[in-house]
Amino acid sequence: MTGSALFDFLISLVVLGLIAALFFVVIGRISPDETFARIARIAVGGVILVLALLAIKAVLFGGGGVFAMGPRGLLTFAIGAIVVLLVLFIINLVLDKFGAMAGIADWTSVIKYVIAAIALIALLVLAGDALLGGGVGVTSGPLFGSTPRIMR
Repeated sequence: MTGSALFDFLISLVVLGLIAALFFVVIGRISPDETFARIARIAVGGVILVLALLAIKAVLFGGGGVFAMGPRGLLTFAIGAIVVLLVLFIINLVLDKFGAMAGIADWTSVIKYVIAAIALIALLVLAGDALLGGGVGVTSGPLFGSTPRIMR
């Protein structure tokens, strides 16, 4: 084990923890249903657990671990989460206003549910990109990795 590998490991754990914290904060606000939120939490939590195990493997046994996450992925995920929340806020505001005016308030709740589910899917894609390829290539690649697909 080298000092560099240990430092890569610590960076990976910090980024994993921050992305997880951001995701779990945002998920409660976006998810239209507790079952959707539970599925998303388990999926992202599972990915984070596997990435932490791969980081441990890399630092203890050498070889390439998954060190794809980094500052750019973290910032991109945070920006994406804010954009998703803002868009949902505006859509809900517009639907409430026009739903009340048009007398279709029952249908607006259905539309909001579908749009929130789509936003949750977008958030999962964004989290996956941030965790698996949207950040610093600590073991290889440029200092700041590529922008996640959803943000291009």
